Amino acid sequence: MGDIYIVGDSHVGLGEGDEAKMVAWLERLAARRPKALYLNGDIFHYYIGDEKFYTSSVRNFCAKLRELRDRGIEVHYVEGNRDFFVKESLAGASVTTVARDAVVTAGPKRFLVTHGDMINDHDWPYRFWRRVSKNPVTQFGVKLIPRATARRFVDGVEKKLAMSNFKHKTRLPVEQMEAYGRRRGEEGFDAVVFGHFHHKMTIPAGRATVAVLPAWFEKGEAMAIDPGTGEWRWEIV
Repeated sequence: MGDIYIVGDSHVGLGEGDEAKMVAWLERLAARRPKALYLNGDIFHYYIGDEKFYTSSVRNFCAKLRELRDRGIEVHYVEGNRDFFVKESLAGASVTTVARDAVVTAGPKRFLVTHGDMINDHDWPYRFWRRVSKNPVTQFGVKLIPRATARRFVDGVEKKLAMSNFKHKTRLPVEQMEAYGRRRGEEGFDAVVFGHFHHKMTIPAGRATVAVLPAWFEKGEAMAIDPGTGEWRWEIV
């Protein structure tokens, strides 16, 4: 059995054929017989877990995830800021687990995989829109309203997310990342793995290390972890 891979921010589009590049990458990954794949948020440009939003791109991509899982590769979906109502949806049924955070144990080391969209406690516009858009009332409303109305709603939320996140990605909240890493290090984690920021970097944080994933859509790059030793590296698959 091979390494554990973590990717983030593939931002697969919803148009016909938009999934092809990521599906091809998944096939190359499967050839390496990895132990597990962790999708650290924002896998699609946006994903709504309701049938009225399932395009051919969504269906084909989820079919590939299901194929990998059925071939014995664990596939774990960590929700990002552009992922809505995943757990009881087509995507949720296509993977091994769905969660806000995931814990990876590799040899003597423990990794916390979390998207990172909530790390900046000064981004109040985003926190407001997250609360509005990710709750049971909104989920119930999405199931009731017509397709066209639902799409307009999601497009509006997406624009709000883009506006609120832009300034926080031009100046990365390194101080908050380090503080978060230190807190989790004190809980026994050796590394915290963020997505969201589209900027590959590592930050010392006390006994832990914060690793920020590169955006997959740029180079197809992932974090690869040796399951026996816990040593990790960046790798283009």
